[in-house]
Amino acid sequence: MAEMEDPVVEYRTFHNTDPPEILRLWHASNLGPSAAEGFPGDIFELFVFSQPFFDRTGFFVAHEGNRIVGFVHAAFSCTDDGASLNMADGVISAIVIHPEFRRRGVGTQLVRLAEDYLAGKGAVSIVVGAGMDRNGFYNGIYGGLQASGFANEIAPWAQFLEPLNYRPGRCTRILHRNLSVGRDPVSARLIRHRRRMNMVITDRVVGMPWWWHVRFGQLDVLKFELQERQDESVVASGQIIGLDVYIPKWGVRAVGMKELWVPEEVRRRGYGFSLVLEICRRLREQSIQVIEAQVDAENTAACELFTDARFEQVQELITFCREL
Repeated sequence: MAEMEDPVVEYRTFHNTDPPEILRLWHASNLGPSAAEGFPGDIFELFVFSQPFFDRTGFFVAHEGNRIVGFVHAAFSCTDDGASLNMADGVISAIVIHPEFRRRGVGTQLVRLAEDYLAGKGAVSIVVGAGMDRNGFYNGIYGGLQASGFANEIAPWAQFLEPLNYRPGRCTRILHRNLSVGRDPVSARLIRHRRRMNMVITDRVVGMPWWWHVRFGQLDVLKFELQERQDESVVASGQIIGLDVYIPKWGVRAVGMKELWVPEEVRRRGYGFSLVLEICRRLREQSIQVIEAQVDAENTAACELFTDARFEQVQELITFCREL
């Protein structure tokens, strides 16, 4: 019997009829534990296609007939103040290839199309995987709390991207704490803080830039503030963001912790640590089983804080960079 020829793969930009096929591709591509699965098409619409800065000409699909077998999503990060897009700062938010079509040049062709699009829009650099707080898409359905890079355990990203002139970039550590097991640390300092402080919880998050709202404004968010009882001054604050889309994949209720902040004048007094533990205690009472934090691998202080709070690393998300 004669050997069958490889099917012909063609490339084009996004069509409005593509989302059902893209959803099927997502669920069939074995994207690993950091990718939500089992969700319907309206979730993809919420986190990707309905974003106000979604540009169909930067979303390229590879297709075999009517079947989409891969896609790449090129976009842009934000300005330093989070008020608008930075068109010089290109990102590749996602690369997804069906397992049957990997190692056949499909991914390379898609990346080249994304590069041409970004260069034509004025980008001077590209970060594949975007990195922490740089990705305007897929937050809440990939990476857990936010899409901060690609999981190296799932695909050999260096082997794929380095021949395309990309070099390794920043790494983000994904830390989890299982609230259903173990006990919180105890110390004299923590006891003093609990006696002197009040925890204030609100569901109205104010003062955040446009970039935060377009990425997390559609999710359930609570703000926690640790305040001095005497004068109500805030010594630590943080946000909790719901990760309900992951329930079908993880089988537990989970939340992500974000925007942990301590005023500079009261740092190194353990207030951030006290806030994290108090948040864990309150969430445990609400039957939350897993809490996630994402930390830049080079942020030694933050890594130590969460380790001391009984968080464990479950994954690392990586990025790759190149200049145009």
